[in-house]
Amino acid sequence: MSLPILDIQTAYMPFSGIFQQSRSWQESILGAVCFVESSTGSNTEIPMIQLHAPILDGADAACEIWLSNAALSSDKPLGHGSHGAIQYRFSDELLFGVISLPESAPTQTGTESAPLQQTTESAYRQIFALMDDLDYPYTYRFWNYMADINGISHGLERYRQFNVGRKDAFLACGREVSGQLPAACALGLADGPLTIAFLLGRKAPIAIENPRQVSAYEYPEEYGPQTPSFSRATLLRAEQDDLLFISGTASIVGHQTRHESDVVAQTKETLANLDAVIAEANRTLGEQKFDLQNIFFRVYIRHAADLSLVRNEIQHHIGGTIKAVFVQADICRQELLLEIEATATHRAEFA
Repeated sequence: MSLPILDIQTAYMPFSGIFQQSRSWQESILGAVCFVESSTGSNTEIPMIQLHAPILDGADAACEIWLSNAALSSDKPLGHGSHGAIQYRFSDELLFGVISLPESAPTQTGTESAPLQQTTESAYRQIFALMDDLDYPYTYRFWNYMADINGISHGLERYRQFNVGRKDAFLACGREVSGQLPAACALGLADGPLTIAFLLGRKAPIAIENPRQVSAYEYPEEYGPQTPSFSRATLLRAEQDDLLFISGTASIVGHQTRHESDVVAQTKETLANLDAVIAEANRTLGEQKFDLQNIFFRVYIRHAADLSLVRNEIQHHIGGTIKAVFVQADICRQELLLEIEATATHRAEFA
């Protein structure tokens, strides 16, 4: 059976650079994940999350933009619409959506569920309803951002509240909760609503796990009442350019955090995990298609003062030019000092 040609490519540039492109280029954008120092006030029809977080290195690639090849190469416009709180654009193969919900007070009489848990479940239920209504059955990638991710309320850490709400939505909507799960990240910002971006499709992906780690959906009970709902990476096969989404990756071996309080050692361990995920993807493909030298990284660092240590260790490990943006954010475990997510594709543009 012949492989499809993926209707997607990525571009990396500053937020302002998007609006300096031609109108036809902007209209080919499925969606974007952008980090901005302050509110831009820009009103755009592009499904886009604008996350207020310090960009640590002055990088000019603070936006990751997903474009439709079909829309770029023809006059065929992307579809667009809204569904509940979701804004989205879509092609024949792909749909990119964003949803941002303020955390509301509990709505169920007598419930003791935390607002973040209920808001997360609501957001994911809306996403799954959209998938069913528009017939995009596969989830490729989720980006999740919330305030005070390590804070404690209602007797539970907020990241664990998020995991409960997400898993409850998966179960309520009849979704797989192990095995074939999407790539994902979950990061903490200083403030703001629960904000999620997601990429859906009509081609079945391949979930990739890390042999050095316990799958997140099989974590023991010590990590919360519900396990996280993601795979370590998602692989899309294509005729020319395979695409690999690598989930947020940190200094975890098995299921345990390694090298607490040592940011250099945590960076080394994180890179070893990235190497392992890439090796597993290449093994699945049967060829050496991906490597760390040709991947775009988003590096989340808990303490801005650690930037030079983290960047120097990545540079030493990879060599050559690092394609990355460094952002200050909180990580899902209090003892983790950094997390790296990555996208590997041979069809990428850099401003």
